[in-house]
Amino acid sequence: MFGLLFSLFILWNCGPVYPEDPNGNTDHPVPAFSNAQLGYHSGRGELHCGIKVLYDHPLTQVMADITLLGFEEETLTIVLSDSGSYGDALPGDDYYSRNIPLNRIDSLDGKIMVHYMVEDIETLIHSYFDTLDIVANRPPVITEIIMPDTLIRPESGTRDLFIYVHVDDPDGIHDVVSGYFQVYNNTGGSWGQDYPLYDNGQNGDEKAGDGVFSTGLTISASAQPVTNYFRFRVKDSAANFSEWYPDSVVVR
Repeated sequence: MFGLLFSLFILWNCGPVYPEDPNGNTDHPVPAFSNAQLGYHSGRGELHCGIKVLYDHPLTQVMADITLLGFEEETLTIVLSDSGSYGDALPGDDYYSRNIPLNRIDSLDGKIMVHYMVEDIETLIHSYFDTLDIVANRPPVITEIIMPDTLIRPESGTRDLFIYVHVDDPDGIHDVVSGYFQVYNNTGGSWGQDYPLYDNGQNGDEKAGDGVFSTGLTISASAQPVTNYFRFRVKDSAANFSEWYPDSVVVR
């Protein structure tokens, strides 16, 4: 019996030995920063900032001093959360973060500079800096106009003229919010009023949101045989306009 127990003891101590977890060290006498995240969502108008802080002692708070260029606000001081609220994903994971609503000036290049500060019971003990450059909203461009060069007047009634304006935008086609065109007055020698273009699947537009702004016009039998000059322009969400794009159609 003694020999059996001794053999089991030897086998127990000769079992597999698992390697130590290299990330298992929790000795942080000085606050250690990692996983800094800084981003701005222009669609929601929301800034997310956060950082992971490991420290052997309880933290009073983790703060962020934010300097803003190209925004309606210039400076902010906020307390970050590790409670799973206010934009923080998980409570108690040592990642301190927050979402902050901010209105930026879309037509200007921007910069966000964050100074993270860790405080213990009485005083500042460590800090970390992070920056984010934000490119200004760039203007859209008209890439192509599709319309006939010549349109024959009907002998009676009307004939439809469809115009398709293809657009692009460095910030995405969805950023183009409206378009219009003007017709040159051959008699008065000036450009006329604005006529809307549509990307809503109506008013002569085939498909909503596809980046093709369209409209339909009618040419009647009484129209004069003349060259009609058009110019087109589109606008994005930051009120940036494209360059004018000229085109024409000859009515015979």
